[in-house]
Amino acid sequence: MATRTRSIDDARRSWERMAVTTGDELRAARYVLGATLQEVADAIGVSASEVSRRELAKSPRLTGEKLAIHAAAVGLRLSVRLWPVGGGVRDAGQARYVAAFLARAGRAWRVVVEAPVPIAGDLRAADILLVGGATRIAVEVITRLADLQAQVRAAQLKARDIGATRLILVIAGTHANRRALSAVRGALLDSFDLDTRRLMSELATGRDPGRDGIVVL
Repeated sequence: MATRTRSIDDARRSWERMAVTTGDELRAARYVLGATLQEVADAIGVSASEVSRRELAKSPRLTGEKLAIHAAAVGLRLSVRLWPVGGGVRDAGQARYVAAFLARAGRAWRVVVEAPVPIAGDLRAADILLVGGATRIAVEVITRLADLQAQVRAAQLKARDIGATRLILVIAGTHANRRALSAVRGALLDSFDLDTRRLMSELATGRDPGRDGIVVL
């Protein structure tokens, strides 16, 4: 919960900074057009005081749609991208798999849940970090395989940046997920141990499994 709260607080501060920058850009674009507050207001159907509040990042009613319309009126185009960083609100299904994995493999390790990536401004967090001596195992729980290549790559980058020596992917054992894994099993063998029983046995006794692995629960 502490990591999640930190991420939300960081997001609020980030948005406050972006709102100020966005307001400055709206005002600068209006100046370039030579338009008054009232002229912009008339074009987008709001009051001149509301245009001023937006430029000062003080409008509590500014939605994404309204911002896009305002931007268009002063010759700008709004662009929004979202990037996966982890640390989001965990759904009940994922929480169950976290608990099930730790019940079988976590007793011999120091366990950190939602372990933050130690990079300033980075909001990512590993679902689980198992620590034992020099061994640090990042564990990512995936309840639904969508783009396996992208999901694996994101987990590998996170494990690298958190300083993990090993990566374990815990995959929900649904029929759809098992079919997806079966279809790419050959491609995964070079990078991952796919023997769930062996991996869980090694982890349960506090031993480094020796390879990155995929566990199906």
